[in-house]
Amino acid sequence: MEGGAGCDDLTAWELVPVWRCSVVRRRFLERGSGDETPRGGSVCRILIESDATDPLCSQLLPYPINHWTPLTMGEGECDIIEGVLEGMRAGERCEVVISRLESSSCLQTQELRLTLQLHSFTPGRDSWEMSFDEKWGSIARHKQKGGVRFREGDMWGAAHRYSLATRLAVTLQRVVPAEWDPEFQRVCSELHANLAACQLRLGQPHNALLSATRALGLQPCCTKALYRRGLALSMLGEFKQARADLRRVLELEPASKPALQALRDLERREREQRGQLARAMSKLVN
Repeated sequence: MEGGAGCDDLTAWELVPVWRCSVVRRRFLERGSGDETPRGGSVCRILIESDATDPLCSQLLPYPINHWTPLTMGEGECDIIEGVLEGMRAGERCEVVISRLESSSCLQTQELRLTLQLHSFTPGRDSWEMSFDEKWGSIARHKQKGGVRFREGDMWGAAHRYSLATRLAVTLQRVVPAEWDPEFQRVCSELHANLAACQLRLGQPHNALLSATRALGLQPCCTKALYRRGLALSMLGEFKQARADLRRVLELEPASKPALQALRDLERREREQRGQLARAMSKLVN
């Protein structure tokens, strides 16, 4: 809570944690009733009001503006709106300010203002209340929609989807039937490898390294994970380890053009680094 204001102060701004490349704040304009708030699976009836003209607004907020619309919590359609809805009660209305980070291109304008009203919502359930089949189905939907977001160029949205799926998968680790385990391991490995791809595109090599390593812990011969870990290691200057991963990709898939190109790029960077070191040493000697 900014400024330390009390929860009954309608002018108090709250920071909303979101995945995307922006800072989101909200403040309540109208209070609701009851103690219940939306949970995973809750179908919320919401109204987003804004006169924004930013052409990227529809990508950031994939819902009708100035019209009532349903939203299912936990489906990851928009982490900004879901983040704002967390903790809201039926009948509440709040003002929302989305501020673009300097390094971000998610908005053309510096700031987007809107109001969000929550009319009502269904009860919903936490993950521990869901059956195995329900969780597995949700994981598959997140994975599929993450792929759609990735192909559309929405790396933050794709990463959010894959992360939701991996968090659900963690709750299934101890209850997966033996006959399902190979498929479960494969899907989880692909989720971590896909998340690594998003993190590379977002300029997060440390996170990509962790995600790709998790994928390889499940499927050691996953060439996508090996390739992406190799790229992350190269970005971090760990050339020896990067070369080992990229060569392993070529052992498994000799015709892999991306791995061949990445290996050439790696060798070029090593030559440049050696040249820079040689020039620096010559200056010290002279």
